[in-house]
Amino acid sequence: MSVKALLLCSLSLLTACGSRLLSPPDRPFHPDDRPIEKPRSRDPRLVQEIIDKGMDYQLKQALDLPRTVRKLTGHPYQALDVDPFDEAPNSSWFTNRNGRRPLSLEEIHRGPNRETGPDTTGPWQVISLKSAGVTPGMTIVDPRGHRYILKFDPPDFPELASGAELVASRLFHAAGYNVPENYIAHLPPSRLTVAPEARIKIATLDKRQPLQERPMTREDLEQVLRRANPAGRERIRVLASRFLPGTPVGPWSYTGTRTDDANDIYPHEHRRSVRGLYVIASWINHADMKEENTLDMYDPERRRLTHYLIDFGASLGSNSTNPSNPRRGRANSLDIKDSLLRLFTLGLYVHDYERAPRIIHFPSVGYLGNDLFRADGWKPMYPVPAFENLTLRDAFWSARIVTSFSDAQIETAVAAGQFSNPDAAADLVRFLRERRDRLGRYWFARVNPLDRFEPRGAELRFADLAILHGYADASRTRYQYAVHSPQDELLAEGTSSRTILSLEPSWNRFDYVVVSLLPQRPNLDAKPILVYLRPCEESWTTIGLRRFD
Repeated sequence: MSVKALLLCSLSLLTACGSRLLSPPDRPFHPDDRPIEKPRSRDPRLVQEIIDKGMDYQLKQALDLPRTVRKLTGHPYQALDVDPFDEAPNSSWFTNRNGRRPLSLEEIHRGPNRETGPDTTGPWQVISLKSAGVTPGMTIVDPRGHRYILKFDPPDFPELASGAELVASRLFHAAGYNVPENYIAHLPPSRLTVAPEARIKIATLDKRQPLQERPMTREDLEQVLRRANPAGRERIRVLASRFLPGTPVGPWSYTGTRTDDANDIYPHEHRRSVRGLYVIASWINHADMKEENTLDMYDPERRRLTHYLIDFGASLGSNSTNPSNPRRGRANSLDIKDSLLRLFTLGLYVHDYERAPRIIHFPSVGYLGNDLFRADGWKPMYPVPAFENLTLRDAFWSARIVTSFSDAQIETAVAAGQFSNPDAAADLVRFLRERRDRLGRYWFARVNPLDRFEPRGAELRFADLAILHGYADASRTRYQYAVHSPQDELLAEGTSSRTILSLEPSWNRFDYVVVSLLPQRPNLDAKPILVYLRPCEESWTTIGLRRFD
């Protein structure tokens, strides 16, 4: 693109919406820390969620003509929880961590953990059992009075679910999300005792009747342990997930708001921190994104909610009870489009994931195939409305977080999984590095990847993330720029090979200037970014920026 074309593009952006783009962004972010009364508890059912999100919501989206027109014309509904710098500020949903400041390796390894795990100086009292499902579990109280949920690996795949949960929780926490404290413990079964108040629920012969309760016995506990430890090992590896602080009020929804939470003013499908989960979840292959794997906790002292992601045992190469497979991340569990395609082709159409081999090199980390992974084609098990509203700006925000993880940070997060086979850990590191780079290459070729704008004296410095991470060639890149006054006066224009722009001293006569920047190189399809600079004594300060889809 020539300089003239750049100016025409910049001017079209500036004039398309009149003075709106000439003015710095005005996006007031409303803090969500006002005291509220305890909300009512939500208790959604998975079957209802599948029907609502997989059928009812899809029909509503198809009939939403304004939304369809906006997407087709390149003006989709933008996220609402952003500030003048197009960032998601810290909130009860998200805290800027590695994407803003690289965490130390010690911080990555520790994650959200505040202690060292359950106290092993005395017995653990079992207060409830989870005997339903394929893998058992239980709730215990340690000698310090702390409650933990104990989860067991499937006997045929030791380390699989617990390792995936540990690694995924470290990565989600470093990315900025709220997750539980998770620990690996090696448990002698003899440490478990039945709490005096422990009770167990028993199904009745008439399934229509409510469950019956009776006191828990040692035999009840032994039955669960036999399922978890059929080989009778003296020590069992378990995942100990500490109870979250506060009072649980049920999962949060991927649409709408909590009507009884005055702080919840942005519909969840239009929150960047929720939309952006698409890219981050695709990196970790956390396909089990049902609402049951989220949780709102009410703090009675601070009187507000914190929104958590929970249960990552079915992520990375794990499917919780067995290794994952090529279909996971490629199709919904109930995929309406897939069903219609099979119907119209009389079942003759065969997907690529149905032909792909399921090669498992190490049972402890499961299936880690990346051959079929597509950055824009990943799918969770159940439709997530927030993901369907993902814009390029949302994707840039989350791809920047994913690519902020260094190789050493990834290795440290994997080390937290305590895999006994170093080759298995190395395979998981490879999987995550590969996906990180695929995501970066894809999204940074579709959105203007300039970032880290920093005025220094009479210069504006910035970073080209695609070049910084090795996804683009600096020798084939040029940066075209144009500078305008608030009154749309052209102050400067040109092309440079440097990520530094000189700012003329005479421009400080304006209240602010608007800098338009656009990288030029093969295979980049992006629009200029507008950076708003205000003179400040002997330097300048950034007061906002605008990205475009």
